[in-house]
Amino acid sequence: MINLSYNLSAVLKERLEKIDTLRREILITPLSPKTELELKWKTTLDRIYSSLSLANNPLSKTEMTDILISSITSPNQKSNKKRLNHDEEDVLNYRHGLDYVRQHWSVSPKTVTVKDILMLYDIICRGSLRVPISRVQELLDYLQAHRDHPVIQAGIANLGVILVRPFSDGNGRLARLITLLFLYKQGFDVREFIGFEKTWAQDKQTFQEAVGVATNAASITLWLEYFANSIIIQLTDALAQIRDTSKAIGVSPLLWEVSDRQKEILSILEEPGATITNRKVQSQFRVSQITASRDLTRLTNLGLIFSHGKGRSVYYTKV
Repeated sequence: MINLSYNLSAVLKERLEKIDTLRREILITPLSPKTELELKWKTTLDRIYSSLSLANNPLSKTEMTDILISSITSPNQKSNKKRLNHDEEDVLNYRHGLDYVRQHWSVSPKTVTVKDILMLYDIICRGSLRVPISRVQELLDYLQAHRDHPVIQAGIANLGVILVRPFSDGNGRLARLITLLFLYKQGFDVREFIGFEKTWAQDKQTFQEAVGVATNAASITLWLEYFANSIIIQLTDALAQIRDTSKAIGVSPLLWEVSDRQKEILSILEEPGATITNRKVQSQFRVSQITASRDLTRLTNLGLIFSHGKGRSVYYTKV
């Protein structure tokens, strides 16, 4: 088994806390549906261009944009696709891979299997398995054996695929999509604004050096620090854009504030595997059933916690 051990260094811990803070701010900042869709489109375009740029796709961002727009607006896309060259097909295939992750893995309780990896690979790439399936299974078992912070799990997933190199082609693209899969799986898509690919594509040399160091090091802590910092850069940029566009919405910022008690509920759910119920909120904070329900409903509507079950069996976890 490849070495994927790490330490929760002071730097890594600080960066994870920064990511959690940025995530919370992004989730509670108001956006009109139209603006949110526009920003999601921009994020998707950046993600596709950056990931394919890392894979040495020669198409410009403008050319990729035209291909994606054509795939949405053209009623004869099937016949058009036959005329696309290899690099152009990769643009649509990667978009389909992103759609697969969004549609099938957002806040999903399912265990990721080798079959899921093979299915995702078939969507985005042409190639063949070059290692025994048992090596892919070994990586998945390692990833899902513990309940790490979503960013740590995603960072390990990315590096794990790069090191195992299970396929004859497209391992980098697959690694980046699997990274997103594990983030989305734990509800850590951050309104679909979370990103890391753009930072890597803008400085390929640093990215390649980070991978090289992780490949030969006794611990992948430095890689996880680099990965977390990449996410911080992109979330900081996303939050700045959101704040700029949200000024014109005309909604009072007070509507989106979280009370001290609600912040304490979120703190309780920070612990790995932690859950909370209406009854526990009543007992912990000495409030009525109605007040507890209002707090939990508000946090759910803001996208900060996720509800499970129905009726009296409902419980909540951090998204």
